[in-house]
Amino acid sequence: MTAPEGIRINRYLAMCGLGARRAVERLVSGGHVAVDGETVTDLAFRVARGAIVSVDGRKVTARRRYRYVAFYKPRGVLTTSRDRFRRRTVPDVLPPALRSLKPVGRLDADTEGLLLLTDDGAWAHRVAHPSFGVVKRYLVEVGGRVTGAEREALEQGIELRDGHLGKVEVERIAVRKGTSFVTVAAAYGRKRMIRQMFAALGHRIRTLRRVAVGPVRVGDLRPGEWRELTSREVEALRG
Repeated sequence: MTAPEGIRINRYLAMCGLGARRAVERLVSGGHVAVDGETVTDLAFRVARGAIVSVDGRKVTARRRYRYVAFYKPRGVLTTSRDRFRRRTVPDVLPPALRSLKPVGRLDADTEGLLLLTDDGAWAHRVAHPSFGVVKRYLVEVGGRVTGAEREALEQGIELRDGHLGKVEVERIAVRKGTSFVTVAAAYGRKRMIRQMFAALGHRIRTLRRVAVGPVRVGDLRPGEWRELTSREVEALRG
């Protein structure tokens, strides 16, 4: 009975305006929900396009379908809707059909790479808020060699200008022709945190690129390019 594609039953019910995640999950587990006349209690069930969903015998309909997009933000573009100094912003480099979508979190103007866009505010909050622990990965290019001691410092924490402690997990260091390429991961961030941390170690960042948000990777996208997220990626970030 379960469709291989479609919207998870709890998500569908939330789109019908029947409550947040836990509330609609109680409806499902309590046997109140039917799809095409058959009771559904499996929270992993996916509602196929065209299926008839009812709650306690009353038909319900999703109010809208949200969009979820992976976008490669070019360097020098601001993650904002407008800028009083008329610098380039994300909407300026998006096609018209995507300009109503909102960025999930932010990337500094001089940081490039993966930026998620959506019109689903609840989903965006879950992905961006540090309390949910969604890991973001960055590829950092710096001149010189990042030493073992510096790696330890990055992981133990470096005090930032605002007094907070910046910490990252260093996943990989590759050195080629006098340049270090460092892959770091963090589930939270302060303003320009990674740049401040490397500067404290005496390393000036040449390029900083976000390569992944949770399971979503920038992949083959080039600056200015975008793609729709798969249903699997959307649900993995929903948790």
